[in-house]
Amino acid sequence: MLVYTVKEIAGATGGILLQGDPSAVVRGVCTDSRKAGSGDLFAALKGQQMDGHLFIGQALEKGAGALLVSRVPDVVPEGVPVVQVQDTLQALQQLARYNREQLNIPVVAVTGSNGKTSTKDMVAAVLQVRWNTLKTQGNFNNELGLPLTLLNLTEKHQAAVVEMGMRGPGEIDFLAGLAKPTGAVITNIGETHLERLGSVHNIALAKGEVLEHIPQDGFALLNGDSPYVNELAVRCQGQVWTYSLQGPADLRAENIRSEGAGVRYKVTYPGGQGEIFLPVPGSHNVMNSLGALGVGLRLGLTFEEIAAGLAQVTLTHMRLEIIQAQDFMVINDAYNANPSSMEAALRVLAETARGRKIAVLGNMYELGKRTESGHRDTGKAAREAGVQKLVAVGDLARFIAKGALEAGMPEKDVFHCEHNAGAIEVLGSLLKAGDTVLVKGSRGMRMEEIVQALLNPGVSLN
Repeated sequence: MLVYTVKEIAGATGGILLQGDPSAVVRGVCTDSRKAGSGDLFAALKGQQMDGHLFIGQALEKGAGALLVSRVPDVVPEGVPVVQVQDTLQALQQLARYNREQLNIPVVAVTGSNGKTSTKDMVAAVLQVRWNTLKTQGNFNNELGLPLTLLNLTEKHQAAVVEMGMRGPGEIDFLAGLAKPTGAVITNIGETHLERLGSVHNIALAKGEVLEHIPQDGFALLNGDSPYVNELAVRCQGQVWTYSLQGPADLRAENIRSEGAGVRYKVTYPGGQGEIFLPVPGSHNVMNSLGALGVGLRLGLTFEEIAAGLAQVTLTHMRLEIIQAQDFMVINDAYNANPSSMEAALRVLAETARGRKIAVLGNMYELGKRTESGHRDTGKAAREAGVQKLVAVGDLARFIAKGALEAGMPEKDVFHCEHNAGAIEVLGSLLKAGDTVLVKGSRGMRMEEIVQALLNPGVSLN
């Protein structure tokens, strides 16, 4: 965060300074009392299960220099600045917007049904070649995570890449109002949150909210292979580029060649052609990288700079992490899942496996009316990808198993387990030297427990 006085913070948040020196300086914000640093503003957030006001004492002991509260604390040392607001989360969001507004830098928003975090990592890797770039850490992409990201902006940053997630309509609009993006990437429109939004069309409308915040001198990169792209494009005042693997677009990848843990491809873009090496597998990551390539070009980077950035990209943990164990390989894609990302991960398994292909696939949540058919389609995709052993994990995953069987996968090669512990037990008897194991499921399944057990045989969930 930039350096602000307590008076400025009260003004930005619409708060009242209850006590303390108005000219006292704050250099950072924290919401976790255990991580409060010297001179930080501690924002006492109140949630359903936790009230930050109960930890004010701990925050002060750790060095917090000022407080943002919604109710008057029982005891606060004399002289400690206290700003009172109606709602501390809303105040934090207002302060984040204020911090963003102080900096005249490119801010790129990344949203979509799949690939947000990977695309964000790629855009940041490209921009970092030329500029000191802030990016969303992990998937801090919601009404709390995005403000915390914006509050990390300082005068040292020359660009920022922020990820935006959503659960329903209006949320992307709200987040974009805080971040004030100068550019945007919509990675794709898929079935994530179908249960809440009802249709893919409604999902597209919600994702497209970000485009209404792009200024006339801004830009947007849209996945040309995704539905409703043309409908979304008209919502953007800035210049819109599309990117594609399948048809005409402003940026198009061709001649995609798998090179083990990476991929190489030829790209045609406005004004030229070139070759890109991407050190992560999968044609869907080629798609993600096209969005990053377009951002770089729109912001004036040379093709050589962009290629150099993409060649050194590192993806966030649990996104198609390829891990070499003692005598087999694990593809850890355990962070989250929906039908289209499952299909993409299965393609990576097919492209990278040298021995037997084993897929450990868990429940996919929030699919609404597509719950059964989406899981069955994933089972069919596993069969089509040449999976030789399928372990379906969770109550909904029984439909993955059924889909694989219906597609012709032998019954002896399909296993269904209710819990991760059962899957670990099955894998213990299945695995052979040279196997490649894909592990993927929705966040609520905590499939990384299976990865940990595979890499550390002593780990048990029993």
